Amino acid sequence: MGYKTKYVFFYFFFFVFCCLYNLKAQNNTAHKNIEILKKYDANNGYKVFKTTSLEFDNLDWLWVSGSNLDLVNEEIDRRSAIIQRFDGNRFYTVKLPIFTEGKPIDISLEKRQDGKFYVIFYWKNTLALYILNPETLDFKEVKLPYLPVNNDINLFSYKDYFLAFIYKKDVIEIFKLTDNLEFSPFNTKAVIKYNRKTSPYLSNFIELENHFMISDFRSGIYMFKENGDFIKKVTFSDLGIKNKILTIDCWFTRDNKIFVLFNEIKEVYQYHPKTKEWSVAENSIIKKRSNFDSSWIYVDEKENLIEQIANENGSVFNFKNKDDNIERTIFIKNKDVFKLASRNLTKELFATNNGIFYHYSLEKPTVSTFLENESIRNMLQLSAEEILVSTASRGWYTINLNTKKAEKFSIIYKNQEKIALQGRAFFEDANYYWSSSEKGIVWVEKKTKIINEEIYFPPATLIEDEDFIYYGTYKFKLLKFDKKTKKSSIVTDTENFDIQGILKIENRFYLACAEGLVVYENNQMKLYKPYIQGNDNFLLSIKKHPKLGILLGTHSGKLYQFNPDNNSFTLLYEDELNASIATILFDDNNNNIWLNTFNGIVSLNEKNQMISRFTMNDGLSFYEANRYSALKTKDGNFLVGTLQGLNYFDPKDISKKVIEASLKFSFTSYYDKKINNVVEVRSPQKLGELKSISIPPESKNLQFQFSLFGIYDSERIKYRYRLNDNSWIDLENKSELRLLNLSAGNYNLEIEAIDSVNNRIGNAIQLSIFVDAFFYKTIWFYLLLCIGVSGILIWYFLEEQNKYKLKEQFATKIINTQENERSRVAKELHDSIGQRLLILKNTVLQKEILDNQELKMINETIDEVRTISHNLHPFQFEKIGLYESLKNMIDEFQKSSSVFYSHEIDDISGLLSKEKELFIFRIVQECIVNVEKHAEATACNLTVVKKEKYIQFQIKDNGKGFNISEKQNLEGIGLINLKERATYINAPFNIESKQNKGTIITLKIRS
Repeated sequence: MGYKTKYVFFYFFFFVFCCLYNLKAQNNTAHKNIEILKKYDANNGYKVFKTTSLEFDNLDWLWVSGSNLDLVNEEIDRRSAIIQRFDGNRFYTVKLPIFTEGKPIDISLEKRQDGKFYVIFYWKNTLALYILNPETLDFKEVKLPYLPVNNDINLFSYKDYFLAFIYKKDVIEIFKLTDNLEFSPFNTKAVIKYNRKTSPYLSNFIELENHFMISDFRSGIYMFKENGDFIKKVTFSDLGIKNKILTIDCWFTRDNKIFVLFNEIKEVYQYHPKTKEWSVAENSIIKKRSNFDSSWIYVDEKENLIEQIANENGSVFNFKNKDDNIERTIFIKNKDVFKLASRNLTKELFATNNGIFYHYSLEKPTVSTFLENESIRNMLQLSAEEILVSTASRGWYTINLNTKKAEKFSIIYKNQEKIALQGRAFFEDANYYWSSSEKGIVWVEKKTKIINEEIYFPPATLIEDEDFIYYGTYKFKLLKFDKKTKKSSIVTDTENFDIQGILKIENRFYLACAEGLVVYENNQMKLYKPYIQGNDNFLLSIKKHPKLGILLGTHSGKLYQFNPDNNSFTLLYEDELNASIATILFDDNNNNIWLNTFNGIVSLNEKNQMISRFTMNDGLSFYEANRYSALKTKDGNFLVGTLQGLNYFDPKDISKKVIEASLKFSFTSYYDKKINNVVEVRSPQKLGELKSISIPPESKNLQFQFSLFGIYDSERIKYRYRLNDNSWIDLENKSELRLLNLSAGNYNLEIEAIDSVNNRIGNAIQLSIFVDAFFYKTIWFYLLLCIGVSGILIWYFLEEQNKYKLKEQFATKIINTQENERSRVAKELHDSIGQRLLILKNTVLQKEILDNQELKMINETIDEVRTISHNLHPFQFEKIGLYESLKNMIDEFQKSSSVFYSHEIDDISGLLSKEKELFIFRIVQECIVNVEKHAEATACNLTVVKKEKYIQFQIKDNGKGFNISEKQNLEGIGLINLKERATYINAPFNIESKQNKGTIITLKIRS
């Protein structure tokens, strides 16, 4: 339907008095019959000013289209098309396609059977047709057969396709628009002729079995066959009336009958599709009007009906339900035509116009509420219709059960109005109303409304017995007030008890106390407890049942029956929410006991034990009932006082409200590490597929918006969430959740919608959240760190090994060089000097020149040269090895020294390389030489021990020793050089020495 298409309404005038009276009545009953749940405007996200379409999709999103709030004073240049969708809590603006022509100024939606929308965009000089998928939010352009001349097109759903009415020159051609988005012309050319000087206004398309009708405000009503053949133009003559043009104002169906209201006549007509005839409707739910008035009809799928009647004062909406035909009314101070939408007119209505969006609850109330913001104390029925009510802070009121009105009950004290507070009960006699205050007993004279008070002690609970009022107190006395003398007296001492309720049967008192049940009779007082041990003896309420006898409600939500014959307790009910039982009422017709608790009203069937709990979702004004504030009226209805209002209902009519709704995400935002950007998910399809989210450590914030999709009162729904089965966190009625700076780890997010007693509504949302840790906190970091450290250690180890090998090679090279040099020198000494000395000796002996002493010196010189030569290079070392060489060396030293040498040498043959053996031999040899030269020892021992993994060499003497901390001592005997030489072959070299206690040198080398 185009932006130019408007509904034109016929007018009739009521008599002024009737009209004003009707509007006044409508206004007075507006919030009695129909409750407005919420009102939206620009301040809470609603941006559509002039509404063209209001439709639900198949996912229960409500779509609104039109021009946005930039439209001011009908300045068309400032208009721009807008689409918003509503999830039950908030509005989301839909991103429109990008057009080369600029922004469209208007828009309209037509819903297909598959839930998709045809979208018509309008500019000043052209239009475009798109199809919109509400699940993906994607637009796809639909190619038109030709551009409409007057820039307008009308789409109407017919059977399983759409009829497209497209304007061309002086005719309107009709096409079939199929699901494959193709325009198919009829076999016969279906057209509507019109004058090009005027623009047609098509509306009120009526779908029939084998034909259809369409109304053009300018030219009349046209009837076509299903195949597009023109049947006829409906005229006044078809109605038996003489006139010119006939146009349809609105139409509706009821009981499969079609009723039509025309703009030109006042009667309501019924159309008969089979005969294609008309008749005046005799029993139409919409009555004929004597004068014209703007009107419009909206019908839901179940044929529930709403009629808007507009006049200069505003708009009246009359609701007529299909099943009971009950008429209910609301009044809005706006006479413009509203766009309406509803999934079920017996339960809800959405109405919008001029930038305001209304959500109404149309459910037939089973509970009426009086004084809804007051805490109710007690009640007294004055007549069949009138009830006297005491509130906690605003005094007394009277309410009328028929008119549903509450009026202040003014009380006079010393010629001034007084507010009576803390009344725990009401009693009445011919002259007075009796109650209590925070100081004592009060009585109000009926005629004068003057209040009097006996100040004695604050009553906690009261009961009347003929001329007396008995009242219990908080740990003081059980008192009796005499109505005649207006004085109180003591019945008995109850200083040990906190009295909560009182019941008197004949001469016996039953006192429900925080300590248990106190029974008083004949000056005897006894305490009985439901449990001998434990804290479950706090009795809060007491009532006598006609069959079951004495019933007691506890603070923990248990209902007991007390048998006075054997003083025993029988448990009748245990509240699953542990809600305290404030008051008790009896429904005799249904054998139900009604428990008014601190968390709803519970109906308990005494025979079958069926239990029903009624809460705010079922119409109660508040979930917590007040003590002493329950009354069964004379006609069997109930009045139950709460902390916020007085509820009035028939126990036969009250019922559980079943909320058929599903909780779903409507928006989410998070940082997607794959694309390295923030992602905002709006598509219902993608939101439905969202099962897990993975977020990086540098952006750990999440935003969720969610809503219940279905019919419900959003103001009475609460939400809560938890992570990983932890305790629930309440969100109250806030349907939005932000998770900020989550720690690294895996989470399971669970979100629930609950009612006032924490019963879950619909399904719960489940979502897995994976929060990555910073890399330096991950196992991969530690693994790489370990690999890196291991690499360094391996590198270091290899370097050390390489150094060790280089040292060994260097040591070997040094040894080889030294030994080669020693060998050369030794050979020179032996072969050259030694030989020459021997020749010299022989020559001298031949000439007999030397004496014996000189000969001896020559022999000693020759022996010393041999010894030096042998020490420089033991020629037999390579043959006999270290083991034998060490023993030979010790033996040689022993022969020429005054030091006593000994040895214990294990056989280490073959355990070391030849190079290392020679190196060690030289070190040991040098140590023995130091003993000879410097130790001044008398004994020296060489020990060679073969261990499991190494060989230990130890030289121990008993010489003078030295201070190893003084470097010059070590340098003086060449021990520093020995240590360095030992390091070359990786052989730890250790020196232990103390002055006058000898020296121990230890050398270890791996075998």
